Parts: sequence; C-alpha cells; structure tokens
Amino acid sequence: MKRKIEIAAALLLATTFGLPSCEDWTDVDNLSVEYENVEQQNPELYSRYLASLREYRKTDHTLVYAWYDNSVKVPVSRAHYLRDVPDSIDVVGLIHPDSLTQSEIEQMNYLREQKGMKIVYTIDFDGMKTDYTNIVEPADPDRDFRSYLTDTLSYTLSLLKKYPYDGICIGYTGKSTVLMDDAEKKEYMENENCFIGILEDWCSRNEGVELTFFGQPDNLLDKDILDRCPTILLDGRTATATNELTTLMTRNWIADYAGRYGMVVAGTPLLGTNKYATFSDGTPATDAVAAWACTPQQGAGICAVGVYDFSGDYFNADNTYKNMRNMISTLNPSIK
Repeated sequence: MKRKIEIAAALLLATTFGLPSCEDWTDVDNLSVEYENVEQQNPELYSRYLASLREYRKTDHTLVYAWYDNSVKVPVSRAHYLRDVPDSIDVVGLIHPDSLTQSEIEQMNYLREQKGMKIVYTIDFDGMKTDYTNIVEPADPDRDFRSYLTDTLSYTLSLLKKYPYDGICIGYTGKSTVLMDDAEKKEYMENENCFIGILEDWCSRNEGVELTFFGQPDNLLDKDILDRCPTILLDGRTATATNELTTLMTRNWIADYAGRYGMVVAGTPLLGTNKYATFSDGTPATDAVAAWACTPQQGAGICAVGVYDFSGDYFNADNTYKNMRNMISTLNPSIK
C-alpha cells in the first residue's frame, strides 16, 4: 500500500508540474507544494492519492503524533495553515483547543475526511495543578483544588462536542509517592482519583472517543485508565540525550502494556526557541527519537513517536518541515 501512495504522489507531481524525474518524489511527505494547484490541475489523480493515503492509515507502521501551535488566527504564512502539515502525520494535537475559527474547523474536517488524520487535544492534569497554584489559589484562597479541577474538566471535555475532535490525550505526569508522608500521599491520591474518576465516568457515557495517555504512567496509583488507551506516550520533552529516553522507558515500563508505548520529544516552536529541540550532542530531538524508536525497547517495539510544538519547523531553507519529514522517513522508510 505504501508503494501505491508513493507512485500516486510521484505521478501526481510529475504530471502536474512536468518534472523530468520521479526519483526525488517517492516520499508522501514531499507533497509540500500548494494544495490548491495540485487539486485544480489534476483533481482525478490527486483524489487517487488521497484514497491511497487513507488506506495507508490502516497499515502497520509507527504512528506519528504532532502537536500544532494554532495560536495564529489570521494566517500570514503557510506555517499557519493546519492543512499544510506533512501528510504522514497520523494524529495532530491542537495546542489551543478552544476558540477555533471556522477556517480551522474546515481544515480539521479536511484532514480527517480527505487524508484520514485524527485531530485531538490534551487534557493536562499537571497544567491544571500549576494554574491553580499560581493563579487561582492566590486570587481565591477559599477555593480548593478539586473544585477547580472538576469545573475545568467539565469545560475541557465539553470541547469534544463543540468541535470535531476525534479524541483526547490524558496528560498526567504526577509525582512519585515514595518520599511522601501520609498526609501528602492522601491528598495526592484524592487528586488523582478526582481527575481519573471524572474521565472514567465521562468515557463510560461517551463511547467511541479514542484516548491516548501522555505522561508518566508509573506515577499513577490506579493504572486501570491505561486499559482504555491504545497508545501510551511517555513525556520526553525535557530529554537532552538518547539514554534519557531509555531511562524514562525503563522507569515507566509495565509489561501488560507492551506494544503500546511511544515517546514524545520537543519540536521547533512557532514562536521563540526551545533548547530541548536539540539534544546535547547537537542532534535534532526528532532525529534522535526516530533512531531510538527503531530499536526495540524492553524487548518490544515502539508503536508511536510524537513531537510537541513542531510548527516552527516549517521554516527551513531546504524543505518545509524538514526535521519532521526526516523523522518520518526514518520511522516509516519509503519503499524505493
């Protein structure tokens, strides 16, 4: 099936732009030209390409998750268009899940219906805890965390019906309870039970929403929520070397979930810089995690790789989304 996609892409570009050779266009993700031109100049062949791309989603390959910064609502660059992300991304996470424009909604539907991508967002326990500590509690000392957590979860879960999302990532890093005293552990357990309990209850009443775990499962006191998650992504966004990814995997490894594990690293942000986008040896984090994921970990294959905030990777002199494309090529190499 992958060969069919590559042939379709090559024929499409060769036909529409009169390229002298198909050699450099055998990868799906080289289709970074303006979609309007391709669609208008050879709509039949492009339709065949999209059909093959949707079939590709069903094949056995390493899933690619990518979190996209959709904060710019009035685009001034192609980097601000969701539909221009590389085609071989399987799951796109929107960093800003609410206040979507009509254009964003239309692009979400296009990616899902035409390219078979899934669109998700993250519900982040640790982010809620940080916001409560730094913002809510100082402004309203009488409000307890679990009250805030309940209201925030109600709001974030409502976005699944407000917008055309396919699922959610359950963000939970938490802490180790080994050095906690009894009072600290009790509070930690109650907070986790509140967060996970609300999600479990909601999921039991809303079938068909795909869940992905994103964080550190080892810090979960009750790991039953993982049964609902086909993919368990470990949070390696602050890793600076490959051995840190291995350590993170070893610490969070649960044999019952072998084959479900993936790893997320930092990408090139749309705004500013992120020191973790490059490992300490100068290797892009995307290259490092791809090479790492190609080797079995704990005796099992890695099922997914993710990049958080990759939008700035669009701006590259050699090719748009160069680092993302290199990563995808390593994870799911083209059949030449």
